[in-house]
Amino acid sequence: MQFFESPFFRKIFLVLALVVFAGFGTLTFWISSSVKASFRETQLSTLQDALHRYKRGILGWLAEKRKDVEGLARVFEFSPQMDPSFLRAFRQTFQEYADILILDGQGKLLANSGSVPLKIGLDLSDREYFKVALGGSSFVSGFFRGRSRGMATLSISAPIRIGGKPEKVIAGFITLEKFLELFHPEAPRITGTPGIVSVHFVNAKGQIISQPEYRSRYPMDPNIEEDSAFRSESEAVRFLLEKKEGASVYQHQGRGFYGAYSWIAPIQIGLVFEADQEVLERPLNRQLQSLILSSCLIFLILVGIMLFILWFLSKPLYQLNQAMEKIIHEGPRGEVVFKKTGSHVDRLVDTFKKLQQAVDQRETQLKDKAVRDPLTGLYNHGMLEDLVQKEYHRRKRSGKPLCFLMIDIDHFKNINDNYGHAVGDQVLREVSRILESCVRAGDIVARYGGEEFAILVDSDQPEVSLTLAERVRSRIESHPFIVNGEKLPLTVSVGWVCLKTDKVPDSKAIVKEADDELYRAKEAGRNRVSGHARV
Repeated sequence: MQFFESPFFRKIFLVLALVVFAGFGTLTFWISSSVKASFRETQLSTLQDALHRYKRGILGWLAEKRKDVEGLARVFEFSPQMDPSFLRAFRQTFQEYADILILDGQGKLLANSGSVPLKIGLDLSDREYFKVALGGSSFVSGFFRGRSRGMATLSISAPIRIGGKPEKVIAGFITLEKFLELFHPEAPRITGTPGIVSVHFVNAKGQIISQPEYRSRYPMDPNIEEDSAFRSESEAVRFLLEKKEGASVYQHQGRGFYGAYSWIAPIQIGLVFEADQEVLERPLNRQLQSLILSSCLIFLILVGIMLFILWFLSKPLYQLNQAMEKIIHEGPRGEVVFKKTGSHVDRLVDTFKKLQQAVDQRETQLKDKAVRDPLTGLYNHGMLEDLVQKEYHRRKRSGKPLCFLMIDIDHFKNINDNYGHAVGDQVLREVSRILESCVRAGDIVARYGGEEFAILVDSDQPEVSLTLAERVRSRIESHPFIVNGEKLPLTVSVGWVCLKTDKVPDSKAIVKEADDELYRAKEAGRNRVSGHARV
């Protein structure tokens, strides 16, 4: 095609092709992303709904068991005779109970259903289920290690009232094995996705307690709760340990998962539903592959259409170009004059340079704001940690001690409560200015948080830190803080340390020791300086 001989038209074709490619690519990406996001949102919602139904089933079951035990307690309120045969009959009717105990007001065993041989008079007064029930409330515990067989067990207890007062306690016990037998196999039926969704129960240590190996080892291994082999590091478990509830897509051990998670507070375990991402998204990925292939085919068709349009439009322009070249060769009448626009370009370049300078200046301001406390203008907590860590490593290389001060305004809460937060902010700003006036060049003052401040001392001499601490305390005590025309008495407590860096594990340990000294100063009566040195 003749128009390809012209660089101008080649550029037009390439630009149009790139525009179409970018447009189709963007559209395809947007559609794929939207479809995938919608798919994930739907799947996560479905998974979370299934988990909530599952959790409601467990909570409903616990409520029923609580009513069972409360009803049994009322039976013994009207019939105080402790008949073990009645307990055995009850346990045979409600077979999920491993055992049922009756305790007197001192926590001594009066009777049990007999499934586990227990000595009458056995002292169980230290158990939480006894304490809560004797206080007058029914109680559902988390899973704990049973004394008789060492099995993971939860308890449901209720008070037995004599004359309207809690005098005895009845408690039913359900093992983890029985609990999982009742609930864990239900997962495929409840979720409606057998073979895709797996259900896990997690304890407060992050261990998957529904694993068969965990359950078989539990009675024989009293330290199993410290065994990291059963601990999961998945995102769902991490959120569960923070008592959070939700659903998300995450990676774990090199695989992707859809996960929904919720904490079951009454029995102190977490519930996790997980589905393999690759299996769940397999049909979606096939559809998306078909979409990409269709987009490529449409793009090739459009490229062919563009070639035809450019050829159709360029034909007369090519003929005109040939005529212009003929004029050029025949004489000066064909000379073409181009108007230069350099001045406009120069102004554009100048404007860009000004814009670049403005952006650089703004970026510098933003970086400074990111490390400054907006109220006092001092370095903030994050910046202080970075500075202390850097100084710690520098001093460690040179073998010199590092000195650090922690300052806390005494009774600052009373200022906010009595005068308002505006006055509290004013006091914080004034204290900041006093601290800056007390330090020397090289010392770094920062707001640690709330009414706490810190000073990184540019000296390795303990006496310098002690002198600085006393100067800070004295200056603030003598400074006239005026509020509504009245002088506000204000003092601070100061903790300081000077420590050889090879005697502490890291910079955080130095901050911790300074904070401990600050606590000692407050314990000694406030308006005090406390510190020590190991140099």
